[in-house]
Amino acid sequence: MKRRLWNADSLFDLSSTGVVTRRQLREAGVSDAAIDGRCAAGGPWQRLLPGVVLLRNGHPSTLERSAAALAYGGPNSMITGCVGLDSFGYGTNGSAGEVHLLLPAEMRRASVSFVRAERTWRLPKPITKGSIRVAPLVRSLVDATRAAKSEARCVALLTEVFQRGGVTIDQVAIELAEGPRRYSALTRRVLRELRDNAHSVAELEDQRLYRTSGLPAMTHNCDIYARSGEFIANTDGWIDSVALAREVDSVTHHLSPADYQRTQARRNRMQAHGLIVVSHSPQDIRDRPTQVLDDLRMNYQHALARPRPDVVMVPRESTG
Repeated sequence: MKRRLWNADSLFDLSSTGVVTRRQLREAGVSDAAIDGRCAAGGPWQRLLPGVVLLRNGHPSTLERSAAALAYGGPNSMITGCVGLDSFGYGTNGSAGEVHLLLPAEMRRASVSFVRAERTWRLPKPITKGSIRVAPLVRSLVDATRAAKSEARCVALLTEVFQRGGVTIDQVAIELAEGPRRYSALTRRVLRELRDNAHSVAELEDQRLYRTSGLPAMTHNCDIYARSGEFIANTDGWIDSVALAREVDSVTHHLSPADYQRTQARRNRMQAHGLIVVSHSPQDIRDRPTQVLDDLRMNYQHALARPRPDVVMVPRESTG
């Protein structure tokens, strides 16, 4: 019998993730027969992708799947989309789905297993996150939204990155303008709505619901000042004729409980200046729209019946 010239433990030196290519194994002295045998059912290794092996069995982690995708795609490939966003610290749950891989346009690699391979002439300079190459944040974000299955998902992806200051609306607009139009219609439409100052899924839903109320037009995302010039607050919506403020409440739509507490302090200040504030949670807006409309109409009548406080509304500029 031919003596084995390689040591299984030493193979882990080939990769920090335990993901190696078949070529690497051959160069380390592992025969094709040994590779196939160890990757067989019940063996200690597993074949993740064509020509790519994980040096352990069991369910591969997100890191191992990402490393396998890059090994499959070659040295000029990079990860984008939701898994790319995850690497920047955005909780997209990208680990539960496919790994979106960008490849040079001239490279021939098919989508396979958990990898969605996309060839592009617009291959950006990658950013290294640990041992993983990823597309820049704005490209990862736009590619994630292009794959979104619903408007709510698309808005949630965009607003999380916008609210945390990762990229601006203008940067996303430029990326969309320079990229392919295919699969981008939803992202373009949502971005137009966000340019109109709707910064969350809940606010978009609330604005659409309000348009069915029969009440006067509402200005969205504006600043309120006392006549003296003292700043009172910014508000999600405003009916200027009666000084009624509209608020959409949710801890999940702020970045921390401290943000939520600041929202409550702001609301107290608004009420101290005589503003009528109507607030609902995203769940109310989604699940109890009739009750929300009734509350808005009732509070509008209350606001109409009292003297309007001496305050001034200033629309806010679109950010980005």
